[in-house]
Amino acid sequence: MSIKQNITVAFTLIVATILALFSVFVYYSYEDYRAELMQERLSEKAEATQRLLSNPETFKTDVFFPLAEQCEAVYDEHNNLIAATSKNCDYVPDAAFMALVRSKKKYGFTYNSPLFDLKKEGVGLTYSQNGKTYLALVTAYDVHGYNMRRTLRLSLFFGNLLALVIIGITGYFFSRRAMLPFDYLIKQMDKAPVDDFSFRIAVGSQQNEAASLGSSFNGLLEKIKELADNQRSFISYASHELRTPLTVIKGVLQTSMSYDNNKEEWTQSAGEAVEQVNHAIELSNNLLFLAEIEGLRFKAEKQSINIIDLVIDSVSYINQKYPSQPVNLEIVENELKKGDFQAVTEGVPHLLRSAINNVLDNACKYSDFQTVNIKIIEDKEMLVLKISDKGIGILPDDLQNIFLPMMRGQNTGKVNGFGIGLSLVKKIMDFHLGSLVIDSVSGLGTTVSIGLPLKSA
Repeated sequence: MSIKQNITVAFTLIVATILALFSVFVYYSYEDYRAELMQERLSEKAEATQRLLSNPETFKTDVFFPLAEQCEAVYDEHNNLIAATSKNCDYVPDAAFMALVRSKKKYGFTYNSPLFDLKKEGVGLTYSQNGKTYLALVTAYDVHGYNMRRTLRLSLFFGNLLALVIIGITGYFFSRRAMLPFDYLIKQMDKAPVDDFSFRIAVGSQQNEAASLGSSFNGLLEKIKELADNQRSFISYASHELRTPLTVIKGVLQTSMSYDNNKEEWTQSAGEAVEQVNHAIELSNNLLFLAEIEGLRFKAEKQSINIIDLVIDSVSYINQKYPSQPVNLEIVENELKKGDFQAVTEGVPHLLRSAINNVLDNACKYSDFQTVNIKIIEDKEMLVLKISDKGIGILPDDLQNIFLPMMRGQNTGKVNGFGIGLSLVKKIMDFHLGSLVIDSVSGLGTTVSIGLPLKSA
């Protein structure tokens, strides 16, 4: 069911319920009024029966304006009928009823008559006259009241039915008008080409929910376009970078097969090929890590990780990769928690290890393998890892784009790299709800600060 139909049905049901409740209220209010008015009229007739005893002829002709099927009867103290205005009264009281009326002094009642579909009504009351107590009963059939009630019931039924038809039609046109801005958006979306990322919805000047939806959708399209552009450039650059080492490997092996004649030449060619293979493996691993982060975003299972152990593993990796590289490691404890420094966070170990390895590798390569300093600091509820070098630094113009994929600094020269490392580190930190801050001065060095939340006890 469409939103228009939902609005129409809901609107009609709500108004129908209100009309029904109002009609029930009117109907029963009228019925209470009719019954109360009838009781008052019957009471007046019953009280007037006092005149019946003193002058019956005058009572009948001058006093009474009878109701439909009206019948009056007067009984003495012994429940004997002493006067009546009709011989065909269809209500004959018993002794128990008369005792009830005498105890209440005035009592209204209804009863079923075989001559009528609806109930007749009556009033019984007692009064004293000439030292004696009499009981008067007056019964009648409220023809006018019942006819008015029937007319009211029919009027309410057909009136509500007509009102519901009008309300349904009005609600339909109201919902169509209310949904026109959204229909306008849908028509634009239906005509949008699948491969055109420059498509945008025309929002218009009106400030309403449809305009807000259109603006949000345009924002989403802008992000999709940016993602698509990044993906194109990423794939293009990655393909180029992977093709380069593979081409070099192929050339080295072909040359070796054609021209190498001794073991020394074969060994040299194999070494060059292995270096290029390692280059391709490193690039492939980083690309796989990027893909893994996107895949784990909503379903990763994190575990407790000791950052000190993780950093020591990364230092060992750097020492194996660059045997002559000096690395200093310093642990700075919080004065308030001295001696109780746990340095434990939660995350995915191999991803955090990859992030630290990338930062350390950059520090080594771009500082011409000068001493790299590592500090592990406990700062309130965060664990901060600072990696500093005294290398070439990063140019101010490059700092703002340093986390973009495949972005390399203009001053990197011939230093090998792919432009993936810091982009990968940033994604890993975001995934672990951490932070990544880079402070760098061109020609003086760079400090990379990695912040990770401490695991609560």
